[in-house]
Amino acid sequence: MNRWKRLAPVTAVVASAAMVLAGCGGSDDDKAADNSKLTVWMMGEGSEAQTKFLDGVETEFRQKHPDTDVVVQYIPWLEAPKKFQAALAGGEGPDVTELGNTETQGWAAQEALADVTDRMNGWTEGKDILPDLVKNAQLDGKQYGVPWYAGVRGMYYRTDWFAEAGVKPPTNWEELVSAAKTVQAKKPGTYGIALPGNSELPFYSFLWGAGAEIATQQGDSWKSGYNTPEAQKAVKFWTDLVTVHKVAPPAAAGWNEIDARTQFATGKAAMAFGGSWQQGAIKKDNPEIEKVWGTFPIPGPDGKAAPGFAGGSDVAIWKDSERQDLAWDYMTVLLNKKNDQAFADSLGFFPVYKDLVGGDKYASDKIMAAFATTMQNTKLTPLTPKWVEVSRTKTVTQAMNSSVMKGQKTVEKATADAAAEMESILNAK
Repeated sequence: MNRWKRLAPVTAVVASAAMVLAGCGGSDDDKAADNSKLTVWMMGEGSEAQTKFLDGVETEFRQKHPDTDVVVQYIPWLEAPKKFQAALAGGEGPDVTELGNTETQGWAAQEALADVTDRMNGWTEGKDILPDLVKNAQLDGKQYGVPWYAGVRGMYYRTDWFAEAGVKPPTNWEELVSAAKTVQAKKPGTYGIALPGNSELPFYSFLWGAGAEIATQQGDSWKSGYNTPEAQKAVKFWTDLVTVHKVAPPAAAGWNEIDARTQFATGKAAMAFGGSWQQGAIKKDNPEIEKVWGTFPIPGPDGKAAPGFAGGSDVAIWKDSERQDLAWDYMTVLLNKKNDQAFADSLGFFPVYKDLVGGDKYASDKIMAAFATTMQNTKLTPLTPKWVEVSRTKTVTQAMNSSVMKGQKTVEKATADAAAEMESILNAK
C-alpha cells in the first residue's frame, strides 16, 4: 500500500466508541528488540477495577517474561483516531492496542495492524471464539485482531412504573408503543422511551427485525438495503416514536446513547435503549435504581426478539512494533478464557467464547438474561474497511433518521438519499 494512504486524514479512519488492544513485531525483530517494556494502549479513561484486572494479567504474563514491564496507557475514545494516525505518521505507537470491533478492518487497511493469521491458527483456545466476531477482525482473508469482549443492546425499563401502569415488558412493536403511552400517561412529566435518535446501533435491531439488511455485497459492488419496503418500515417505526406516537421528545432526534441512558437513570423516561455494560454508569447517576430496574430484548415486529449488533472490542498488534512475539504472549494471557470471563463480568459485557456465552451463567440474572438472549442472535455491520466512512465520518444512518424526526425529509426521500450515499462510499474506487 502506498505510504500516502497511511497518512490519510483522520476522518477517513475515525474509530467508534469501542477499540482494541494491538501489539506488533516479528520473531527476528524480537531477538534484537528491547524487551524490558511492552506498551499497551487501552481505550477509555481506565477504572480502578480495570486497572486491578490488568495488573493481574501482567502478573500472569511475567511468569513467562519476568524481566518485562507492561506499561498500560489509557487513550480516551475520542482521542484514539488522532493518536493512531500520529503513530502511523512516525510517532510512538504501542505494541498492543485495543480498538472497537467495527474499526479493525479500517485500521488494517491503513497498514496499522500486524497480520496475526498464523498465530491465531495455532492458538488452541482461539478456536472456540464466536466465528462472526473472528470474521469481523479479518481483511482479505487475513486476521488483524482478536475479539476480546462482546456486547449487545437491549431495553432497560422501570419495573415499578410498569407495575403501577399495569403493563408488562413488550414483545412486539405494537406492545412497545402501547406500553410507552400507558406509562407516560400514568407518570406526568415523563415520557415512555429515551430514544437515542442520533445513534445507529440500536436502530439496526429494528432494521433487521423488519427483514431488511444494511447493505449486501453483490460481486464486486455493494447494494444498500435502505431503499426497500422493509427498511422503510423500520425507519418509519423508529421515527414515529418521536413524530407520531410522541413517546419520545423532539430533542431525541439529537440524542446519542449516553444522552438516552442519562434520561432513564435520572427518572425522566420509563424505558431506554442501552448495552449491558452501561449498568455501572446508570447506577452512578442513580444508586437506587437497582431496586426498580429490569431489562428485556429489543422486540421485533412479530413477537420475536430482534437481532442485535454484536459490538465490543478487539485486541491487535501494532505493525511497527519490534516485539511481536512478546505482544502475542501478552494477548494470549489477556484473552484466555479465565481472564476473558473475569473482565467481561467486571464491565457487564460478555466473553467471546462460544461455551462461555452459551452456558447457564446469565439465565437467572435480572439484567443480563435479556442481553444473553440477544447474544444468541447477532448480526454485524458490512464487512468492508469503507464502512467506517459510512458509519462515523458521514454518519449516513444517523442523518437519515434525524432528518425524518426533524421533519426535513419524508421516509421515502431519506431512505433513498441514504442508500445512494452509502453505495457511493462503499463502491468508490
